[in-house]
Amino acid sequence: MKLAFLPTYLLFWVLVLSGLWIVQPDDSSASVLEYVFVGVLIAFGIINFYIVYVRIKRKKQGLPEYDELSRKMIQKAAAKSFYISMLLWLVLTYIQSHSIINIKLIFSLGMIGMAIIFVINWMIINHRGIKDE
Repeated sequence: MKLAFLPTYLLFWVLVLSGLWIVQPDDSSASVLEYVFVGVLIAFGIINFYIVYVRIKRKKQGLPEYDELSRKMIQKAAAKSFYISMLLWLVLTYIQSHSIINIKLIFSLGMIGMAIIFVINWMIINHRGIKDE
């Protein structure tokens, strides 16, 4: 049961620290991208609570939280998303070096992009399944 609440605990602290980062003491108003950032974090929170709900439901049915197939799917999704994320960071570094964009914005886009890439890869692999290797 402890493993089911670990994502919720981690996401809670990510949301708290991101909220402190977005709410700045200066007088500038929040930009549209910061609202998008908060929206993506809230979407990940909703997905997280759904995953925890499914884990608790499976635990009540007597099924394991992680079996070999789900671990292999997560591992494949992580491997593919790592490669794509490296390309994302390469593109973001190129864009930042050729324009006048705040480094905080680039960092935010990179972190959100990495999370979105992993979720998309996991969804694709979860839908298609893993070929017999």
